[in-house]
Amino acid sequence: MVQGRPVVGRQSGGALINALQAGEGLLMFLRWQAIYAMLTTAAGHSRVALDSVDRRIVDVFASVSREVAIALRVAASTADRQAHLAVEAFERLPQVARLMRDGVISVAAFGEIVLQTTGVEDADLIAAVDAATAVDLREFGGVSRKDASDAARRAVAELDPDGLRARREARGKGVTVSTDVDGADVLIATTVEDAAVIDASIDAVAGSVCADDTRTRGIRRHDAAVALLTRSEFGCSCGNPECTATAPASVVADRFTSVVVHVVADASTLSGESEKAGWLDGFGVLDAHHVREIAARSDAVIRPLDIAGLADRTARAGDPYRPTTACDTAVRAVFGTCSEPGCARPAWRCDLDHVCEFDHARPQAGGATCVCNLNPKCRYHHLCKTFGEGWVDDQIVDANGVIWTEVTAPSGYSVRSRARNQWLLPGLGLVPCRHGEQVTRGTVETSAQPERSRTRTQAKHAYRMRIRSQRRYEQACAAAAHHTEFVEDGPPPF
Repeated sequence: MVQGRPVVGRQSGGALINALQAGEGLLMFLRWQAIYAMLTTAAGHSRVALDSVDRRIVDVFASVSREVAIALRVAASTADRQAHLAVEAFERLPQVARLMRDGVISVAAFGEIVLQTTGVEDADLIAAVDAATAVDLREFGGVSRKDASDAARRAVAELDPDGLRARREARGKGVTVSTDVDGADVLIATTVEDAAVIDASIDAVAGSVCADDTRTRGIRRHDAAVALLTRSEFGCSCGNPECTATAPASVVADRFTSVVVHVVADASTLSGESEKAGWLDGFGVLDAHHVREIAARSDAVIRPLDIAGLADRTARAGDPYRPTTACDTAVRAVFGTCSEPGCARPAWRCDLDHVCEFDHARPQAGGATCVCNLNPKCRYHHLCKTFGEGWVDDQIVDANGVIWTEVTAPSGYSVRSRARNQWLLPGLGLVPCRHGEQVTRGTVETSAQPERSRTRTQAKHAYRMRIRSQRRYEQACAAAAHHTEFVEDGPPPF
């Protein structure tokens, strides 16, 4: 960036894409600045404040939004949204908006922050949330929508915990069943921790089939959910009468015992001495009161995490390739998600990757099983790292104990990002390592790269065929309904 303007010049590859995204942020900032000026001018002419109670249908916002709508050639609701975001950018979240202007966050990331802070009404509180979120994101490195959302939610959770708790409790619970001509939808409104348990339970049952099961993952999850709710048998669709994957209702219910949902929090939060936020794997930031509610559940198991003990051992005694339980937990907790910039795959659903490849022939030569050399990667990004040509992954722990990951593309463009939950385990990077410097590069077997079940083109064609078939079916249903109505009512009287 040069004087608030993105530099494009001779850039290419990821650097060019990043510069163009920064340009989008600047242009959107200027658009909202212009809209906000229109709003303040119109409010001045009408002698009303923008935040005043105005029950007129055609108020200041309606008038300005109409002009914005015809200027952008968009619907009135879209223009009204732009006016709303303009007020957010220049009245409620000015510091965060300047990050968007400067290319630190994207337009979409700003929208996520607006969503997380909507319920904060007090002027002093929203100013504090704005400042805390901006400071956190400016020091973050590469910021994704998920990163921005979590940073804002954490600020709200720690600065306005009572308000967040009230809004959470007001949301309520319930089960809704809706039907249409050909099917039905079941919607369960519940707490995030119960939703995580339900999700993990369905995955545990759906994943128990053999490799020859013919269903897609979505259909397997549906069948598993029905089996769990109706206490019925969940079977494999392979057709093999000797398949051991088919399970009776009692076995399906027993699989609940293998379901674990991970919540990470400071001991001071659990004791009530602190309002420091916690983290729920697969969801994100929890306010302190919510953490204590989960800890008080009858099915909750609390296990202390011995960070200091990592100075003595991070790998298993009999298998130096595998981390200890404490090391595994600490690494997943401090990253929270897949370490690839922009990926939101929950950490406990990822592989743990040795950033510098482990040397199985000479473990002492490098590729240490240590906090400084481990991070979670979803299976896809783990495969990309293993088999991708020209890509380089690195991990750095700076002098302050902050853990950074860096991904460099074949074009030379690189992104450095801070571990997402460094705030949750601030001392993890300060634990001294007992291993030496890596002296050799571990070998990676790249000859057995997995293959797709079908090519991208085949998948695209199959998707189009499915859409065409669905549309023809809907048209046939509509035509049949129209014909039935015509026969019953007869022709119109002419």
